[in-house]
Parts: sequence; structure tokens; C-alpha cells
Amino acid sequence: MTREHRFSWPVRRLALLGLAGVAVFGAAIIALHLTGSGVDWTSDYVSDLANQPFGWLFMVGAFVHGWGNLALTLALRGALRPGPLRTWSVLLFGLAAVGILLAALFPIEAPGQAPNLPGQIHRGAASLAFALELAALFVFSAAFRRQLDWRRQRAASLVLSVIAATAVTAFVIAIQLDIAPGLAERVALAVFLVWEVWACLQIIRPQQKPEPDLKHSYP
Repeated sequence: MTREHRFSWPVRRLALLGLAGVAVFGAAIIALHLTGSGVDWTSDYVSDLANQPFGWLFMVGAFVHGWGNLALTLALRGALRPGPLRTWSVLLFGLAAVGILLAALFPIEAPGQAPNLPGQIHRGAASLAFALELAALFVFSAAFRRQLDWRRQRAASLVLSVIAATAVTAFVIAIQLDIAPGLAERVALAVFLVWEVWACLQIIRPQQKPEPDLKHSYP
């Protein structure tokens, strides 16, 4: 068996940037939790990390993640054949990436403070990003079914999409009941990050191709 890339180098490079964005964001969140930020990961939201002593690290990580998702948006666009499903999935995912950028630029107010305009923009952008990316995941799964290069990956994408929808639903319920909303948010966020990493790897990694049968190559 030989291995060769299915997609061009510019498309794979964009996917690498997307993977880097997820890595930077994930590393920032892990580092802030390990440094004893004072945020309760079961009850406080991820956004509250921005108000800690090293909160700038969260803002930088979220900002890089937003740009990384924009790069992944272009990578997926280049990796799929044109069609309505590609158009809608790319549009939804790209708008979600813009929402992440807005949430990074406008930090939420510190706990106990009165709601302010930056905090309201942050909450609106973050909520919209969750909803748009969830919709994009399902549309991408439908688009993969119609793409020869992606047909085998459609099941994995759909499974992750259903898990993401379940996690987001649990997050909304946790907010309403005030039962570990921070934990529910982290679980939902983790599922989205897993899908993003998975999509990047599908574009980056080479595909196995059968070697030519040399016995029948010549008369």
C-alpha cells in the first residue's frame, strides 16, 4: 500500500493552522486551570478565566482559536466540491468562527459586577457561536455523504454532531437548573474541539492507496 495526500498543500496548510488554533486554545485553558486560577470548573463558566491574574492567556487562546477556525473554514471549503450543502456548512462554520473572535475581543465582566456592554457582546457572540457551529456540524455531515472523498467519514462526523447536540442541550438545562453549568459548558466545548481536530486530521493525513499490480503492467 502507498500513501498519498488527497488534498493540495494550500488546503492542508489551512487545516494545519486550524489544528494549531485548537491546540493553543486548549493549552491556554489547561494552563489556567492548573495554575489555580480560582475559577470553579463545575460552576463557573470558561469565560470567567478572562478575569483571573493570567486572564490575558485565555483571551489570546480564544482569539487564536477564532482565526484557526476561519482557516479551517477555508480548508473545508477547498476540500469539498461545490454545492449548496458546502456553501451553507462553510457559511455557518465561518460565522461561528467570527463569533469566537468577538467573544475573545470583548471579555465578560467579573463575577459580582453589574452586566456591561462588553459582557453582553461576549455572551451574545459566544451563544451564537455555539448554535452556529452545531448547525454547521450537521450540515457538514450531510455534505460529506455527497462527497466521494468524505463519504467514509460521514458516520464519524454525524456521531460527533449528535454528541455535540446532546451536550449543548445538557448545557442549556444545566443553566436553567443551575446545576454544574460550568462542567456542562466544558463538556460541550470539548466535543466541538474534538470535531475540529478530527476535521483537520482528515484533511492533513495521507490516504492509503493500493500499489499498482506490476505483474499485469506489461504483456
